[in-house]
Amino acid sequence: MIKMHKPKIPLRQVIGIGLSLMFVLTLWGANRWANYRHIFEVKEIAISGYKILDKKDYQEIVDQFDIRSIHDVKMKKIAETIEANPFVKAARVSRRFPNQITINIVERKPLAILNMDSFFMLDGEAVVLPDHEYSQNTLVPILSGFNTALDLYPEGEQTYSIKVKEAVSILNKLASEYSTLYENISELTLNSHEEYVIILTDRPTRVILGKDDIFSKLNILKNFEEALGQRQLTDYRLIDMRYKKQLVAREWS
Repeated sequence: MIKMHKPKIPLRQVIGIGLSLMFVLTLWGANRWANYRHIFEVKEIAISGYKILDKKDYQEIVDQFDIRSIHDVKMKKIAETIEANPFVKAARVSRRFPNQITINIVERKPLAILNMDSFFMLDGEAVVLPDHEYSQNTLVPILSGFNTALDLYPEGEQTYSIKVKEAVSILNKLASEYSTLYENISELTLNSHEEYVIILTDRPTRVILGKDDIFSKLNILKNFEEALGQRQLTDYRLIDMRYKKQLVAREWS
């Protein structure tokens, strides 16, 4: 009669299974204990980066989710809901164990204000920001002389006006490469001939840019100002740049 030998389980395998089981039980026990002690119950929601809107505006959005435990945080959904606000460019939501949530807001920075019945603001991407008390206090150029049809300016979206987009491009160029002029602009207007005209805050000086080659003209204007030495652009009543490779400056009489 043949004796059947039971297969032996290697000692290493037995130890591995035992350790795995112990780890699972430890993790389960720790989680049960933590829940019992409410360690993961959210104690703080830290919101930062806001300037235009108030903290309570963002808090109201977060409160919709009725967050109790840090494990309940739907980070992507919360971020998307916050970003649906026209003033928000981006939002990042993250967990900080054991019981804190951090929300970092990047708001859209106003670049200009549209001169209409409602003071719509525009950011550097030509996105339309709703009328807000912030527009009454912020010092950015006013855009005037452009089409005022409301359907061209959907809140939270890029404007449909081609000319306004061009104006935003001009201001972006100035803000990044010629900030001293950008900060001194009272108004960027489109005249009856659809020519761009800059009106400075001081005196005020008018700079007629015309229709074409705007960026190259801005470089010429910058070089002209640098060549003035002690004098300034505001020493001139009118600077006409509609002519090729020519700048006509008229002093105050």
